[in-house]
Amino acid sequence: MSLPTKRSASASASATATATTGTASTSASNNFLPMKKAKSQAASTCSPLDHNKNGLHHSEDVVFDPSSMSLDDDPKLVDYRTPPATANLSRKKATPPQPAKKLVIKLVKAKPTLPTNFEEDTWAKLQSAINAIFLKQPAPCDLEKLYQAVNDLCLHKMGGSLYMRIEKECEAHISAALQALVGQSPDLVVFLKLVEECWHDLCDQMLMIRSIALYLDRTYVKQTPTARSLWDMGLQLFRKHLSLSPEVEHKTVTGLLRMIERERLGETVNRKPLGHLLKMFTSLGIYAESFEIPFLECTSEFYAAEGMTYMQQSDVPDYLKHVESRLNEEQDRCKIYLDISTKKPLIATAERQLLERHISAILDKGFMMLMDGHRIEDLKRIYSLFLRVNALESFRQALSMYIRRTGQGLVMDEEKDKDMVSSLLEFKASLDSIWEESFSKNEGFCITIKDAFEHLINLRQVSLSFCWFDLDWLQY
Repeated sequence: MSLPTKRSASASASATATATTGTASTSASNNFLPMKKAKSQAASTCSPLDHNKNGLHHSEDVVFDPSSMSLDDDPKLVDYRTPPATANLSRKKATPPQPAKKLVIKLVKAKPTLPTNFEEDTWAKLQSAINAIFLKQPAPCDLEKLYQAVNDLCLHKMGGSLYMRIEKECEAHISAALQALVGQSPDLVVFLKLVEECWHDLCDQMLMIRSIALYLDRTYVKQTPTARSLWDMGLQLFRKHLSLSPEVEHKTVTGLLRMIERERLGETVNRKPLGHLLKMFTSLGIYAESFEIPFLECTSEFYAAEGMTYMQQSDVPDYLKHVESRLNEEQDRCKIYLDISTKKPLIATAERQLLERHISAILDKGFMMLMDGHRIEDLKRIYSLFLRVNALESFRQALSMYIRRTGQGLVMDEEKDKDMVSSLLEFKASLDSIWEESFSKNEGFCITIKDAFEHLINLRQVSLSFCWFDLDWLQY
């Protein structure tokens, strides 16, 4: 093993010092880089070494001088942290999160088209359903599908055409139904039942059709001022073809009038068809024209004849009871099956024929008898009935005549002068009772009684023995 020469030692020392100085300066400039980097830089300045198989150096060796190592190269003092400038640079280069891309759906520009013959095929389905309804057959299709079919036609602006087709189809069936009633049973009761069934069928059928075409009723009909609702359309068609079948309308009205007349004569009739058919006339809007006018005419004729007969055959109390009963019966008819609008003219017709035409006959025939008999209830009845027909003035005149006639017999009888005052007081007490209980304390009747008694006192000169008699006792 050869020792290094002096020249090589000095060169090595100088190289080591140079490397150490460069390493120290580099370490200071780079904030205390690791010592291994300094050693690698020092080694790079040296020439490459030759290695033998035994690992010994055969070229110039570098001698390590511990004294050439500075304090800064102490491995314990090396700072391995990333410099602040480098950390800030890494943050700036961080990639921010990218927003999610929106999913855009592009619609096809071509508009969808209706199937060929869409309207005709849909109407064929609805037409078969309407025919089944009028013929009382099962529906050929589910009602929900029929409802949807109407919706589809309306949504595609085909509501007007659908409305006209439904109207035409309904008119054909309604016309056939009414024509089937022509020439039916001559028995009016049986005929009325047939008309009632026809009307009920129409109501049920139109309600079913309206439930299927409800969307049409709520869209096209409301948007078209001239279009009626499907229900009103059915009523208008029924009214139209009923007027085109005068035989059916005439037999129906005649049957109704006959049934009411039979009921007035005391027979028991079925009021149910009466109510249904009269409501039919009301719904069709022909009640007043087709039924009420002829009904009031028949009522007037019936009570005119009855009033004449009963007035001749009955006394006044019985006749008044009969009149009161008749008026109550007519009010019940208005509540049960007649339209409420008929009540006023009907009662007025009965009162006119049973009372107004017989006011004089009632007073002449029975009033004095009722007053003499002190018939409180009968006088109360006559007062209430006369009040209904505004005939109280005639009643007051009859009362005045009765008081004067009866009182004159008491005052002018000179043989009864001694009992005149007591008789007048008894007569006055009787009139007071009637006035309170029968005449409802009517003020006009009070004045009539007072005036009549004043007339009685002035009929003849009263003797001085009766001067104490004062009219103050006539005050009520």
